[in-house]
Amino acid sequence: MLASETKNFSAEIVSIDPFSQISYTHSFRNSTLCPLEQKHKNAFSISYLQTRDVISSTIDINHNIQDSDIKDAIEIKIYDELALDSSIEYIINYIETESKDINNRSFNIFLIDTTLLQAKFLPIKEKIHYIDYITTAPFLIKALYRKNFLSIDETHCFVYFQKSDAFLAVYKNGEYIYSKSLHYSLHEMNEKFCELLGERMDEESFYTLLMQEGLKATHSQYQENLLQLFNDIYLYISEILVFTKRSYNIDYIDKIYIGSEIGSFGDILEFTKNHLDIETSKFDFSTSTASSKENMDQMHLLMMLSAQLYIENPDDHLNFSIFKRPPPLKYRASGKFLGVIAASIGISLIYPTYQFCYNSFLHFQTSHYTNTYNELFAKTSGMRQDLALLKTEKEKIDGLIASETTKFEFRKKLLVEIYNKKISYTMKTSMLLEIFSLSNKNDCKIEEIDFKKNQLDVFVRNKNEKKITEFIQDLSALNKYKINTDKILQDDKIQLYTSKITIGLINE
Repeated sequence: MLASETKNFSAEIVSIDPFSQISYTHSFRNSTLCPLEQKHKNAFSISYLQTRDVISSTIDINHNIQDSDIKDAIEIKIYDELALDSSIEYIINYIETESKDINNRSFNIFLIDTTLLQAKFLPIKEKIHYIDYITTAPFLIKALYRKNFLSIDETHCFVYFQKSDAFLAVYKNGEYIYSKSLHYSLHEMNEKFCELLGERMDEESFYTLLMQEGLKATHSQYQENLLQLFNDIYLYISEILVFTKRSYNIDYIDKIYIGSEIGSFGDILEFTKNHLDIETSKFDFSTSTASSKENMDQMHLLMMLSAQLYIENPDDHLNFSIFKRPPPLKYRASGKFLGVIAASIGISLIYPTYQFCYNSFLHFQTSHYTNTYNELFAKTSGMRQDLALLKTEKEKIDGLIASETTKFEFRKKLLVEIYNKKISYTMKTSMLLEIFSLSNKNDCKIEEIDFKKNQLDVFVRNKNEKKITEFIQDLSALNKYKINTDKILQDDKIQLYTSKITIGLINE
């Protein structure tokens, strides 16, 4: 249900017991529960399913399955593991719970036969037309935590006996853990009691006995049979609790709440605490809200609280109702269709006017843009002529620039060559002065100097080979030249030593 749809509800909630057909109405204004006299057409209607009508189980789904595929995976596994008849249509709801296996996710699964749902609620639907919310009896308990009737920091067990059913539910930290239909409804308890007693006692008398005298009945035979009956019941409950604690990792149950559709049994709290060793309280929260009837079935109070929560925050995750009211007309397909028809009619009526107005607008725009174009065309024609003249002048100037650039490059090249010559001659003169100075110092005679681009080839001779060697060493000591010589040769004819020395600047 859409959140916007909840605005159609009046400030009234109607709770319906699907089995007794008893209905209560709750008004937000005076916060009271009263027997229903006349239902407001927009009142929120809520009912519940007995636990025995719901198939419940726990299944594991692999963690690798994506959330979008979880629903399909659950349905396939349910039909396989529970061997369900594929010809029967079920409404399937589920909630995720803690898993012991790190590779799997665990889900509590709840199924209801659609045919059974229709059979139980169709008579109600025919009277009130819509049932907005239907859930199972154990799920109604969650409203006690959401409305702060109970602490969410504890683990609680709830046992509630009804005339045609009984259930046990366990909640931990305010969240549903487990529930089970018990084989001890009030009707079954009466049958078992009559069997033990050996005589027939009508149900109303049996209910009066439970409420007024309970386990301390003055009739010794009644007391003995009641004690035996409740010993069997609590042995059964104890076995269920042992299974629940082991299966769902529950270390301790803080409190158990015991109650019934007809009210509290006499001396039941002390009996429960002694047999289960758990702190016990009445399953009765009527003192927390105004009520006009004593011993009212607590299911009506739980339905009222659950309805309030649903109206505040609509959530159909655990809603089994197939009798929901249709959404407002604007959200229905028929409403959307009518809206489309109305819009089409409106468009068809205004279309000619729109075309006329739009045509006039286009005509005005065309005339305006034509005048603007003519003005701009006249301006651009003059600008084109000016651009043609400027282009001619530009070509002349480009020719002059090209001529002057050629002259400039020639002069630049000439100056660079003159500069290089000047620097080069100065460098060579300096080298020659140092070379001649060192040759004189070492008594070496320079026979020939061969100038090349980056070096000088100097041919020297001396009568003493050592003098040539000292000359080369002196040149090297200057650290300004790269000195290279192959070897010193001896000329026997003239009895002189000669050598070719290649000299170049270090930074060349």
